Amino acid sequence: MKNKNLLIDTHAHVNFKDFKDDCKEVIKRALDGGVEMINVGAERKTSERAVKMAEEYENGVYASVGQHPGTKDEFDYGYFLNLARNEKVVAIGECGLDFHRIENQASEKSKVESLKEKQKEIFIKHLELAKEVNKPIIIHCRDAHDDLLEIFRLEASPPSGVMHFFTGTLEQAKKYIDLGFYISFSGVVTFPPKKGETDGAYDEIIKNIPLEKILIETDCPFVAPVPYRGKRNEPAYVKYVAHKIAELKGVSFGEVAEQTTKSVKKLFGI
Repeated sequence: MKNKNLLIDTHAHVNFKDFKDDCKEVIKRALDGGVEMINVGAERKTSERAVKMAEEYENGVYASVGQHPGTKDEFDYGYFLNLARNEKVVAIGECGLDFHRIENQASEKSKVESLKEKQKEIFIKHLELAKEVNKPIIIHCRDAHDDLLEIFRLEASPPSGVMHFFTGTLEQAKKYIDLGFYISFSGVVTFPPKKGETDGAYDEIIKNIPLEKILIETDCPFVAPVPYRGKRNEPAYVKYVAHKIAELKGVSFGEVAEQTTKSVKKLFGI
C-alpha cells in the first residue's frame, strides 16, 4: 500500500450478507483508497466467511473470529480454535456482553439474570481462546461495562484488545486503557449533537484520552458516517471518522492516520 495516509478499519463486516453481491468491489474501493480492514465474525458462518475472504488477499484484508453476545448459539470452542489458528486471523471476536438486547428480549427477572450469566460464560471462553492462540480480543459491550470490568478484575491476566464501537463513559474508557485496551470509535462520532446539546456524544471522551489509545472503525454495513448517514456503510468511509477525530484532537488528519495505523499494527501484529 503506497498511500502515505494509510488507514485501517479495525471493525468491518464485509463478510455479512449485506455485501454478498459486491464484496469484491467494496474491498477494492477501500484498498485503492488506502484503507485496509479487519472483517469481524459474529458467529460461525460469518467468522468462516471472514477467514476465507482474508485468504483471497495477500495483504490488507484480515479476519477476526468469534461469537457476538446477541447470538443464541452454543459456543463451540473447538470450532473457533481451529479457525483462530489460521495465520490470516489477527484477533478473537467480536465477543462480549450485551445486556441491552437481553432487557428488550426477556421480561422475567430470573430469565434476564440467566441470560446475563450465559453471556458471561461465553465471554470468558473467548478470553481463554485468545490466550491459547495468543491473539488480542475485540469486545462488544453495551449496557454492561460494570460487569465486564468486574470480569477483568477477576482475570489473572486478561488478553490485550480493543473496545469496539465504544459506548461507555470517559471514566470507563480510562479504566479500559489502564488495563491495556484501546478504544475504538465509529461513524457515530460524525453525527451532529442532539437537540439542546453543544457537543457530540463522544467528543469529551475523544478529547480526553490519548491518541495513542484510539482506533477507528466503520462497523459497516451499520452506522455510516456523515455524509453517508442512513446509507450502507463500507470500509472506505473510515476516513470520515479519522477526520472527525483529528478535528476534536486539534491535530492533522495525517497524524491520526499515522498513529492509529501504528497502534493497529502493534495490537494485531499486522
